[in-house]
Amino acid sequence: MLEEVCAAQGVALGQIVRDSLAYFQRCRLPDGSIAEDPGTLIFQEWDSVNALKATALWRDAVSFDDAGLVEGVLAFLRAREKPSGMLSWGVKETGPAEYCTETSSEYIASLTLLGHLDDARRKAAFLRSRQLPSGPWEEVHSHIPRAFQAEPSVTGFALMALLGLDIEPLYLDEALDFLAKAQKDGGHFGINWYYYNSHYYLIRPAVAALASYGYHAVAGAARDFVLARQRHDGSWHSEVEGFGDFSSPEQHTALALRTLADAGMTTGDPAVRRGVTWLLGRRRPDGSWFGGRYPFPDTSAYREFDAAQDVFTTSQVLSALKQLADPEA
Repeated sequence: MLEEVCAAQGVALGQIVRDSLAYFQRCRLPDGSIAEDPGTLIFQEWDSVNALKATALWRDAVSFDDAGLVEGVLAFLRAREKPSGMLSWGVKETGPAEYCTETSSEYIASLTLLGHLDDARRKAAFLRSRQLPSGPWEEVHSHIPRAFQAEPSVTGFALMALLGLDIEPLYLDEALDFLAKAQKDGGHFGINWYYYNSHYYLIRPAVAALASYGYHAVAGAARDFVLARQRHDGSWHSEVEGFGDFSSPEQHTALALRTLADAGMTTGDPAVRRGVTWLLGRRRPDGSWFGGRYPFPDTSAYREFDAAQDVFTTSQVLSALKQLADPEA
């Protein structure tokens, strides 16, 4: 069905993927990392991990010579690991015990997809040990405001990283209960400028985890929230008042489509088909999707966070297309 949607736009799914992977190749830096702008590396590890995961998802499904892309990114990330094996998100200085739980979880998921299972399990064992007895995981990073360190997405990412290795968390019931209780009356999981200024960033990993463990009513409420906010042209976008138009509709639409896929929807559903059609129409000639800029408050302390989000957004589009092309994967 996804192939039909792509064909209706005059392009084959395989070519879309190859063009995007070629875009990642062009964004490679000499150290092996993936960065849209070599002058702004605040999210160097995060972008590299997301590009790596998207590449891992597709590399056995399409014919593509990565010309050392995967090994280069892996070498970069290994060089950036903390003693625990975890990663920060980029160049902002952190202590040896500090890390980003979301980046580290996606790193573990990428290693799993690539077949580096022993390495993934070692890192997953540490991640598992960091769960709080009350259920959630937190960001262990001094640059993230304390009030923002336990957003639902953090626990969603961690649960999915462990699930990919069939590792049960220390406190599974507590984690799922934490996520279920974090859902708002409207079906979403909040919105936070520090987490991409988007409902869809927080909702996507939470729904992925809850749906994977059979919380279908919660996932259904989230699905209804997303469907109710689809725009007339097929896209999605949300923002925190006062932060302006930072991250792009392309980014939010990819995350919204991933949420719908996690909730069991396919390209056979008209809303999903419209969203995919809109996204395909926004593909740029270089194989990427526009991601906007990372949202930040207008203060000097956060100016350096003004970074392009094209690599992250393109990664999310590729992940959404993979979910919709192979919903059982």
